[in-house]
Amino acid sequence: MKDKKRMFSVFLEKTRLLDLLELVPASTLIIVNYHRVYHDQLVTEFDSGVFCLSKEEFDQQMAFLSKHTNLMTEEDVVRLAQSGKPPSKRSALVTFDDGYRDNYLFAVPVLRKYSVPAIFFIPIESIEKSRLGWWDIIAYFIKRTEKEILPFKGNKLFLRTETEKENAIWILQDHMKSVRSEESQDLLTELSFLCGVDFPSKEIQQEELMNWDQIMEIGNSELLSIGSHTISHRVLSTISDEDELQELTDSKLFLQQKLGCEIKSVAYPVGSYRTFSDRTKGNVCRAGYSIGFSFNTGVNYGSILDPFNIKRIGPVADLATFKSTLIVPRLFVSHPY
Repeated sequence: MKDKKRMFSVFLEKTRLLDLLELVPASTLIIVNYHRVYHDQLVTEFDSGVFCLSKEEFDQQMAFLSKHTNLMTEEDVVRLAQSGKPPSKRSALVTFDDGYRDNYLFAVPVLRKYSVPAIFFIPIESIEKSRLGWWDIIAYFIKRTEKEILPFKGNKLFLRTETEKENAIWILQDHMKSVRSEESQDLLTELSFLCGVDFPSKEIQQEELMNWDQIMEIGNSELLSIGSHTISHRVLSTISDEDELQELTDSKLFLQQKLGCEIKSVAYPVGSYRTFSDRTKGNVCRAGYSIGFSFNTGVNYGSILDPFNIKRIGPVADLATFKSTLIVPRLFVSHPY
């Protein structure tokens, strides 16, 4: 499917049809969500899947975004959601999840270069405790283990090749997303034992994450904003109502006290429809947020009907496909329900 989309997008660009389609009025808000940006080559002991694209590819995308869309800030989106009106033209916003250091080192300079607004969603415990997310730790264990077979939930995960390891990482990560929090909380310790791999040191994990000085600098920028990604990054649908409200409320208050600014937005950890619910949206409202963001949920067409389910898409590294996605999203973005 990706190859077909790329071929079609290249066709649209080479035939100049994309230029004609851009002239068609569009009341869309496309929010592109990134996690990590790498420099030169992608080499990591952690989760490769959260690296979206290189610094150079990100630069090309922001250059196109700045010239071909109406760029919105967090405050613009808040006002749009409150107005009940559709955007007047093809609009876009950039977001980043999880507080990785490469966001500050590689992405922020590019955003400033092209005056592109963005929101950075911060999980509190990751920064406070210099602790990477469970998806990164799972990948770390699997990549470093010398075991060829891993017993898991009555099955066997084969780890003999890089492809088998990538598949095992996906299976374990998906398990963490789908089971109740209390059932999965000991998984990392168990996995460390089964793989024969110690947890990465605090210093190693700290190198992957922004510090509070860097986050404060972003928060003080005119175009860049900070939002909440909860306290612990637990999947909200897997925890109790009380814990969910606490995650949302405490993260908002902590960031406001730490940064000295109002926190208006939250992005749901993982963010797909199975990871939050109507209960979640009600708690987001009670916690005092103005807007809430899902992920991999599509494009916002017309007016924002639900301020606590503002949809976001992931990026594609291929520039031609990225361009076509922004101009004719109905042909390139699927909408899960």
